[in-house]
Amino acid sequence: MSLTKKMWIVTMLLSVIVILSACSGKVNQPDEKQNQASGESKLAATKTVKTIHGDIQIPVHPQRIVVDMYQNDLLALGIKPVGSVKYYLDNPFSKDLVQGIASIGDRSSVSIEKVLALQPDMILIGSKDASEYEKYSKIAPTIVIPYGTYKNVHEELTAFGELLGKEQEAKTWLAQYDQRLQAARDKLKGIVQPGDTFTVMEATDKEYYVYGDNFGRGGQAVYRGLNLTPPPLVQKELLGETQWKSISKEVINQYAGSYIFLTVNKDLSGYEGDSIWKSLSAVRNGKVFELQEDRYWYFDPIAIMGQAEELADMIVQRNKENVSQK
Repeated sequence: MSLTKKMWIVTMLLSVIVILSACSGKVNQPDEKQNQASGESKLAATKTVKTIHGDIQIPVHPQRIVVDMYQNDLLALGIKPVGSVKYYLDNPFSKDLVQGIASIGDRSSVSIEKVLALQPDMILIGSKDASEYEKYSKIAPTIVIPYGTYKNVHEELTAFGELLGKEQEAKTWLAQYDQRLQAARDKLKGIVQPGDTFTVMEATDKEYYVYGDNFGRGGQAVYRGLNLTPPPLVQKELLGETQWKSISKEVINQYAGSYIFLTVNKDLSGYEGDSIWKSLSAVRNGKVFELQEDRYWYFDPIAIMGQAEELADMIVQRNKENVSQK
C-alpha cells in the first residue's frame, strides 16, 4: 500500500473519531434551558384538595405561604411562611423559629395590603367566615381549616404533612413529640396518685370558665399530652363537641379537681378568690397552678409540647415544696 493511501486512511479515521466525539458531547451535554423549564414546571405543578369551599387547586410545592393561625404547624414541618399574624409571631414557644416572617397585622386587623405585598402562592386560614375566605382567595389559593378540625397533635400534623408534601417531616417531628411527652409523663410517676383529677379553668371577677381537651388554656397539654384525668363532670360535659362552659362560683366545687390549672391575666395574678374558692380541696392542699394567658392560650403542636413539659415540672416542684413543709 502506498504512503499516500495510508495517510488518506488515517485522515479519514481521525475525521470519524472527531465526528463521533462531537455527537457524544451533544448527547451528554445538559440543556440548561430544558433544566430551567423542568424546574419551573416542578414549582408550577398543582394538585387539587378538598376543602369546605369545594375543590381548590394549590401548588404542589408552595414557596410563599401566608397563614393567619397555623404558623407553628408549618414550622414543625420545616416550612417558614412568608407572613403570619402578630399574635402567633409572639408565641413564646416558637420565638426562636420566626425570624424573617413578616407580620400581616393582628388577629382582628390583618392588613390585606401587606398580604398582597408578600405575593403568596398559597394562604392558610382558620376562620369559617365566608367573607374572610372571599377576601383572601382573591389573592392566592386559600385553604380554610376551621379551628378544632383536628382532635389531637398527631392528626393535625399528619394532615398538614399530607397537604404540603411533608409526610416524612411530620413523622420525624411526631416521633420527637412522643418521646418528649413520655419523658414529661414519667416525671409524674409516684406524684400523681390514682384518683387524682385535674381541672383547667379561667377566673374572672364574677364567674369561672372550665375547659376541655381541645380549646387551649393548657387543656390539650393536660389531658392529651400528659394524659391526666379530668373530674367526672368535665369528662361528661367538656371533652366532646362542647369544649368550654361558664360556671357560677356557687357550683365550682362540682368541677374542681384535686389539681387546678388556673389561667389568669396579669391583673388577677396571685388570685385569692372568695370563701367558696378557698374551700376547694386543690386550694387548701396547695395544688393550684396559675398559668399566664400569654403562654397558655396557644394551642399549636409546638406550644402543646412546651406546655406539657412546663406543667410536669410545675407539679414536680410543687410536690417537693409541699413535702418539705410537712
